[in-house]
Amino acid sequence: MDEHGMDWYDKALEHFGARENCQALLCIEYFEELEPESEPAKLLKANILIGLYRFIDAQQILDEFPIELPRPERLDLAIRKHFYQVKGDLFDAQGFYIEAADYYQKIIDLEPGHTLGYIMKGACLAKAGEFETAKELHDLATELEGDPDEAYLNLGLIYRAEGKLYAAKKAFVEALKIAPEYYEAREGLNDVNQALELEKEIYELRLKNNPNNDDPDL
Repeated sequence: MDEHGMDWYDKALEHFGARENCQALLCIEYFEELEPESEPAKLLKANILIGLYRFIDAQQILDEFPIELPRPERLDLAIRKHFYQVKGDLFDAQGFYIEAADYYQKIIDLEPGHTLGYIMKGACLAKAGEFETAKELHDLATELEGDPDEAYLNLGLIYRAEGKLYAAKKAFVEALKIAPEYYEAREGLNDVNQALELEKEIYELRLKNNPNNDDPDL
């Protein structure tokens, strides 16, 4: 792979990361003209197509992908991990969360000491309403190599969804200890802090409006 070709792959990856999928698709299609046998390019293209809601086209790429082709061990690990992630993403994007979780589990099986599979499976199960399992997976991920800050962020989001505001606050704070500039964690923490203040204000108004009410929930 020449330097010029890699530039176009990197451009595609950068645009995809910024959710600029039209630009990403143009870049990866040109890269494929230069490197038509590139397996990472095929998988990245499938990811981009998922982002464009072209699920049938993404599925076709995955159906034709030679996942069982013999490769050096380290390369095979990287390719399989990417393949399972894209398969999971395809199901996830269509709302098939349990099916997606099965593919993210394959990532856990490949790399049990890394956060990626736990976070992806946990986030997917949270969408399916399986909050307890999702929290267990993210709790595990906070102790692993990779992105424990993202695991704490997702824990905060799950606790916030459950209305457990103090637990959510603690999780967001832990994410920010690892990554102080983490915008999503900062945004979540601000929301929870303001909600706690609002909760206190409403509690006091209820007491004022119902001075003789002994209900402990007021």
